[in-house]
Amino acid sequence: VGEVIGTEARAHGVHFGLGPNLDIGLEPRWGRIAETFGEDVYLAGELGTAMVQGLQGENLASNRSIIAEPKHFAVHGIPQAGGNSSPTLVGERAARETFLPSFRSAFVKGGALGTMCAYSELDGIPCASNHWLLTEVLRNEYDFRGIVVSDLGAIKYLQTTHKVSDSPKESIRQAVSAGVDMQFYDFSNEFWQDTLMEL
Repeated sequence: VGEVIGTEARAHGVHFGLGPNLDIGLEPRWGRIAETFGEDVYLAGELGTAMVQGLQGENLASNRSIIAEPKHFAVHGIPQAGGNSSPTLVGERAARETFLPSFRSAFVKGGALGTMCAYSELDGIPCASNHWLLTEVLRNEYDFRGIVVSDLGAIKYLQTTHKVSDSPKESIRQAVSAGVDMQFYDFSNEFWQDTLMEL
């Protein structure tokens, strides 16, 4: 399935895919539960890893391969009251046992070269500005060498939803310092680029 998706995507000029979704679906009220591979972390990891390997193929230079982007990193499938960007009240142990293994498999075994950080807060810290999650775990423990993209609006939400920033510029600083590489239409490209150069 991943190979077919990669082949069709490249035929249309796509080089970077927004998936697979490796959220562990434990909150049935969440409107995106059908995007997941279910509630079993091992099964989700195996299916997700196979999807990543199919999408990326043997060589990204191939005209049948695209970069896979497992999402939403991380612990996004159990939001309070089922809200898409609601906080997740999960500590480190539960995150490591129940939610992170599917991603670890996709990065370590599958070699995924992209990921999308989640909208939500993980134990009180927004994922888009979570240095522990995006740098210590993802890059240092999993040896991830790809790019981290914000979910649509996740950097802007640092100010408008999570209230941990007092300006768009500060939101960008926090996200990039934590390990985000690219915005996903949070701001105009001109503002994003000018702010990065200024910072």
